[in-house]
Amino acid sequence: MLRDSSEKQFIGRYSTFASVEKSLQDVIGVLMKNERLKRLLYYTDPKALALPKLTQQQAYGLLNHQILMVPRLNVEPDAKPYIVISLDNFIPQDGQTTFRSVQLSFDIVCNFEHWPLEDFQLRPYSIAGEIDAMVNRSHFFTGIANFIGAKQLILNDYIGGITLYYQIEAFGDDKKLHEDND
Repeated sequence: MLRDSSEKQFIGRYSTFASVEKSLQDVIGVLMKNERLKRLLYYTDPKALALPKLTQQQAYGLLNHQILMVPRLNVEPDAKPYIVISLDNFIPQDGQTTFRSVQLSFDIVCNFEHWPLEDFQLRPYSIAGEIDAMVNRSHFFTGIANFIGAKQLILNDYIGGITLYYQIEAFGDDKKLHEDND
């Protein structure tokens, strides 16, 4: 099959976004291994950490409900706690085609009525602690995630939380674009 010259120039180049789906899959895989985190998201009871581990079906039910990849916030007053995972601020490294910096963020959102846990703990900060323990200084996207900050997140009179930010210097993870454009 003969290709025109514009396609030939495009073939074999690396794409900064070619591995986004794999990167998000890796992050979700790490989160789904944490039993404490799953209980904090599933149960709204102040004793959530003392309640039973989730069944496999309950755990899978968290995906696309309490653990989200689509940056859409559910601001319903009765919403369960949830996390929105985002990749943002893709910045290329000077003179490089495969090295870049990317920001990984977690919006942890919870109804204010569900914030209190036992022993003066607050659910969003407990969730943040679980995420930070798994992500900070860990390998993601062939780079190391470094915590760069957090900020409080207030959405309305019923819901608020915290956003965690991690900087990752990624390299060589993106795949070449396909020769076939099927």
